[in-house]
Order: sequence, then structure tokens, then C-alpha cells
Amino acid sequence: MTGPFFALFFVLRRPALGLGSLLLAGLLAACGYHFSGDPAQTDGRWKNATVQIAGKGAEARPQLAYFLRDRLQARLGLNGPTAGQEKAVVLKIILEPVRRALITEDSTGRANLYGVTVSARLVVEGEKGLPTYPTVRGAATYYEPTISTSVQATQKRAETEAMEQLADTLVALLSSSFQPSP
Repeated sequence: MTGPFFALFFVLRRPALGLGSLLLAGLLAACGYHFSGDPAQTDGRWKNATVQIAGKGAEARPQLAYFLRDRLQARLGLNGPTAGQEKAVVLKIILEPVRRALITEDSTGRANLYGVTVSARLVVEGEKGLPTYPTVRGAATYYEPTISTSVQATQKRAETEAMEQLADTLVALLSSSFQPSP
């Protein structure tokens, strides 16, 4: 159970706790909060848009590019162009290569803490004036374990976390009333 249904369940089981939960859910909804996984509340301008991931980062890490595309489509509730639609808007994400940097090392010289940064630039094709959006970033830090087989899994988890932050920032940018410069 999620959201208001969860609160309604508690109204029936424990009235005081349930009414408080229902009130809290209503206040959060009034402020514009939505639970993760729910499609973002947009003004309808992207409903027939398609997402395209390009750039050196997409070429180097296609699995992260697919993850980002799927995440954006799900969060924005994109269906793609409808039949008979003349010109579709393309949300083109220019993905930069993933950057990995050493943050700290221990006294023996073994690297401890790394930072992963993912950057992307959003270009909306098919709109008048070719608007320019700011470059957005996602970042994560992780400790590299001493067991070499765990290093790749840990690094991949950090890259996925950074990509998740990037997707959330792009969704927030596209869902807002931000007016890009022409």
C-alpha cells in the first residue's frame, strides 16, 4: 500500500494515527510532493515526447544510458508520439563520460574513497527557438573494498546512484516551470 491508501488503512484500524497520516499525506500533496516511482506532474508539454540518450558517456556505458532513458520515460509518463502526429518533441540527453576521482587514501597508499560524477546536457529538439538548459550532474561517493571482485560491483552501484540523481534532477527540471534561455 502506498500514499493515501496506506493512511486510509490506518484510519480504519487506528483512528488517531490514521487521521494524522491522512493529514500529513494531504499536506505533502498540497506542497507538490509525490512518492518515488509516481509519474511527475507535468503540464502536458512532454506527453508525446521521446527520449534520446547520446554522447560519449552513452557510447562508453550503454547500460547506464538505457537505465537513464527508462527512468526518465517512467518518471515523466512518456508515451512517445501518437499515430498521425506530425512532429514529435525529442528530449535529447547529451551524456558525458562517467568521471571517477580519488578523494582520500589510507596510510598504506591503498585508495579508500572515490567519487563518481555523471554530467548531462538537455537539448529539446522540435521546439521553437532551440532552448538551452543548464548542465546537470549526479554524484556519488563510495569506498573501494580490499577484495578485488567486489570493486566492480561497488563501482557499478555508485554509478547507478549517480545516474539516479541525474535522472531525478532532469525530471525536476522538465516538470518545473523553468524557462530556458533561447
